[in-house]
Amino acid sequence: MIQRKQTIYLFFCIICFIICAVAPLGVIQPNGIGEFSSAVNSIGIIDGDTGALSYPYFAIPMFFLALNVFWSLAIIFMYKNRKTQALNCYIQLAAIIVETIVCAALVYYTSIDSKDVTFRPGLALCTPIIAMIFLLLAHKGIMDDERLVRAADRIR
Repeated sequence: MIQRKQTIYLFFCIICFIICAVAPLGVIQPNGIGEFSSAVNSIGIIDGDTGALSYPYFAIPMFFLALNVFWSLAIIFMYKNRKTQALNCYIQLAAIIVETIVCAALVYYTSIDSKDVTFRPGLALCTPIIAMIFLLLAHKGIMDDERLVRAADRIR
């Protein structure tokens, strides 16, 4: 059933991924006076002075974010097969972990290019963790539905 509580959790998971795609992962602040800070986004590093996009290999986290959004939508519409839905929740959880590790590694390696910068993390670095929590809650809801259906079949 599409109106179950796991659907709401999966929609919150999708919202977390969209926030992660739009919000900056952090800000690279130069230690010198009068220099512009750069925003680290899911698509690259946006220079604060010129607005130019650098490090285009940040498309890798954006690919994982898009994959997770479409995967969450697919899980919502798998409501007729709860075992497959629950299995896909665990597989997506692994994909979120990989996406978080890749994103953190890219942010780390771009911020250590120069020793005279400091990195301030943004909101988008914690949204995959929130999405994992919502995904685990959705999995719990799916398994509760499965137990309820099995109990109803036993009564018949």
